[in-house]
Amino acid sequence: MALKLSLQRLETFVAVAEHGGLSAAARALRIAQSTVSSNLQLLERELDVVLVDRSGRAARLTDAGEALVDHARALLSLAGEAADRMTRLRRAPVSGVLEVGGTETVTQQLLPWLVTSFVGKYPGVEIDLHVDNSAAVVQAVTDGRLPLALIAAEIDKPSLEASRVASEPQTVIVAGDHPLAGHHAISHELRGSRILLREEGSASRRYQLDLLQKWRIPSTHTSTIASNGAIIGAVAYGLGIACLPRSCTEDALRLGRICEIHLEPAPPDRPINLVRLAERPPSLIEELFLEHVREEGKE
Repeated sequence: MALKLSLQRLETFVAVAEHGGLSAAARALRIAQSTVSSNLQLLERELDVVLVDRSGRAARLTDAGEALVDHARALLSLAGEAADRMTRLRRAPVSGVLEVGGTETVTQQLLPWLVTSFVGKYPGVEIDLHVDNSAAVVQAVTDGRLPLALIAAEIDKPSLEASRVASEPQTVIVAGDHPLAGHHAISHELRGSRILLREEGSASRRYQLDLLQKWRIPSTHTSTIASNGAIIGAVAYGLGIACLPRSCTEDALRLGRICEIHLEPAPPDRPINLVRLAERPPSLIEELFLEHVREEGKE
């Protein structure tokens, strides 16, 4: 098995060689002497050789240490050049295409806001946005057809790396003239209601079916509509009731086309995750977007 040398341990070793001892190396590196000793011991254990003779008052390189020190300096120099190159690349005008996927839920507000603020930082970047349901978007990332995506669902796939970006509040909606509009309701008051669901493959559908099971509304009917916007329109005309992300319903609620009702248990917020292939190194543009998403998520 090939050795994977730690640059930090090599830096410690070179500092010991150049400053003639562990305490002097610790002062030069501004770290504890115990850290210097630990790094040196770990490096010697990895290489299975003694690099520094510590028996005298001053540390002295062994033959193995003398053989390694110039190589260590060269490796550290190359690493420094690489880091400097990356810094200059980051400071240069960034251009190219950011390809990102999203579900209908996250493309209502969150993802447009993120890509707009990202392009504000890097105006030379073009956006290629792919919108589909959760199953299709996750499959595209898994297959390598999309480098990254935002979805309103949890992911449990070993090949994918997922990081929480935000949470999405949900709301239960009815037509504006529904007898229970704006009120708290109990399940039997909605007996015989038609529940509007998203299509198969949508994480929203799984979420909606889980809620329906918890609510236990008697004698319900279900209908499938493959669009949040179309569901809102159908609710407004009295076809049925639905639970959708608040970000999708805000405009229609404000205009009075639909109204909220309150059911127990209240719909929990849905997690929004950024997903990418764990083993695929991101491009510079993708890495910058990942950093941007993490920074915005802290605010």
